[in-house]
Amino acid sequence: MTELTIIPSQKINDISPMLYGIFFEDINYGGDGGLYAELIANRSFEYYDRDGRTDRRKDCWEPEGGCDFSINTRFPISRAHGNYARLSGTAGSGFFNLGFCGEGFAVREGQTFRFSCHARNAAPMSLIIRLLGRDGTSYAEKKLALVRAGHGWAKYTCTLTSAGTCDCVRAHFLLGRDGTVDLDLLSLFPADTYQGHPNGMRRDIAEIIAALSPKFMRFPGGCIVEGRSFENMYNWKETIGALSRRRTNWNRWQMDEYQIDGRSSEDYFQSYGLGFFEYFQFCEDIGAKPVPVMNAGMTCQWHEGLLADMDRLDRWIQDVLDLIEFANGDADSQWGGRRAAMGHPGPFGLEYIGIGNEQWGEAYFERYEAFQKVLSREHPEIRLITCAGWNSEGKDFDTAYTWMRANRDKAYAVDEHFYKSPEWFLENVRRYDNYDRTLPKVFAGEYAVHSSPETARRENNWQAALCEAAFLTGIERNADHVVMTCYAPLLARTGHNQWQPNLIWFDNTHVYGTPSYYVQKLFSNNTGTALIRTLAKASLPDTLKTVSSLSEDGKHIYCKLVNLAAEPEELLLNLQAPCRAWTGCSCTCSVITAPPDAVNSHQFPENVSPRTQQAALDIAPGGQTASLRLTLPEYSVAVLDFRCS
Repeated sequence: MTELTIIPSQKINDISPMLYGIFFEDINYGGDGGLYAELIANRSFEYYDRDGRTDRRKDCWEPEGGCDFSINTRFPISRAHGNYARLSGTAGSGFFNLGFCGEGFAVREGQTFRFSCHARNAAPMSLIIRLLGRDGTSYAEKKLALVRAGHGWAKYTCTLTSAGTCDCVRAHFLLGRDGTVDLDLLSLFPADTYQGHPNGMRRDIAEIIAALSPKFMRFPGGCIVEGRSFENMYNWKETIGALSRRRTNWNRWQMDEYQIDGRSSEDYFQSYGLGFFEYFQFCEDIGAKPVPVMNAGMTCQWHEGLLADMDRLDRWIQDVLDLIEFANGDADSQWGGRRAAMGHPGPFGLEYIGIGNEQWGEAYFERYEAFQKVLSREHPEIRLITCAGWNSEGKDFDTAYTWMRANRDKAYAVDEHFYKSPEWFLENVRRYDNYDRTLPKVFAGEYAVHSSPETARRENNWQAALCEAAFLTGIERNADHVVMTCYAPLLARTGHNQWQPNLIWFDNTHVYGTPSYYVQKLFSNNTGTALIRTLAKASLPDTLKTVSSLSEDGKHIYCKLVNLAAEPEELLLNLQAPCRAWTGCSCTCSVITAPPDAVNSHQFPENVSPRTQQAALDIAPGGQTASLRLTLPEYSVAVLDFRCS
């Protein structure tokens, strides 16, 4: 039996209130076709081939009933949306949308949808909107009368309510009479988006993210920020304002080199409907601080590695200054006014900004310092995050720390990334014990156990999550210096992912968390504000990892235990009372245990998930101490919440 004594009166160091967060990148169709609730793919006919060889403007659309479907560009609704569809035919002909990944979308009986479009017609016309299953069953229909608009565009809206339930429905748009009509920005949203925002998030995906209680959200990437060219790199200013003013960008994850099992992601684009306003709003909705990552004037160093000239870097620096004003500025400022016009008069409270993603070397730090010089002068209240490169050790990583030792005050934190084997995570549980506390704090901005590092088919199994849990006990012991962590990637559309493992998987109708998700949730929701001493009567087995913390009000002791062994571990926990006495206090015990190769799935979404029950405390006379006998199952994670009234 292993005997542990938890002493809440002996606080070792503070635990960062920002310790557990999330990282969102539009990979694996996580944005358009995922979290962003829009149901119409290529809604403005702006898809294109990144090399200019193929006309993709009709992608995701199919004509029906003999309709003549063409793409026109004369007098578009905006410069950002230069293409539109022209339908010419007889009454009842038109076209339909295949949906994201060609899978349509799901409807439930009684569910309401909001439709909008821009239309232009020279003669009286009507547009019929139908939601049809593959077998031709009609689930909803609405007819819109289109006024004669000549060369001008008019916007139309309506709602549709589903008469039944179906996992794959497609939106059909048909002419109500013989003639011609121009259409653009055809949009369909479920009315029940998260928090009811009209241009909002898919509720079930947003809710499972919110359940993590993330303290921050890092966005929009990741490699998305860097891009593969100056044209492709992320520009936040293109993602705000009216949807008709936001350009469409090809997603760098559509590249052939990222596909698994020969899949194609040629229809993977960013409509920018999910833009920086929506990111900030989502952070606010889930109680997470925003941590935007800004381009440092560099494209992806793994590929083209294009660099903005140092004497032309002002454009990128100004983008960061303008973002701060957009997020925090008064409503009467230029960019604060843009935010207010979008429906958020007050500031978003931006405190952190990352400069660059996974960049390294002299070229990066030269550019980072140019940003830092201006931002520290203009906005000393903003905490800047720099990069440690793409790896957790080696030449590029060492170069980053050499720079930090010479520039200790030029960053709040350094962003470390590691996608490693289970063995690496176990060998590095004590990685941060001896980090130099005079250097910038650590932000573990992307990490995940890769169960088979040499292949793309890495599983989200329990072994991976168990090793992550063990590693996180070491993080939490050093949470005075490792101040932020987030797993990556966050989301993946089942059957259409470019990367794995991922924290959360979804399809048209369902969403589920992986074993790693449940570890993240348990740890995030059961962390105190101070690390407290835990003493072992004898040396702990190498297979047992533990960490304890105390809540700010002193009424909760949280104890995390990870058993890596193939046999149960018998434990005796002795506790001193965090308050006056243990009388009337209780303990909740949440345990996850499973074979190492166990996984969750759409069919069995909670196959690996916590089981929670009350544990019986043995309270000594006087109530100053208590004890708990616990059998920790093999291959298990347990989180104990000792509550003192």
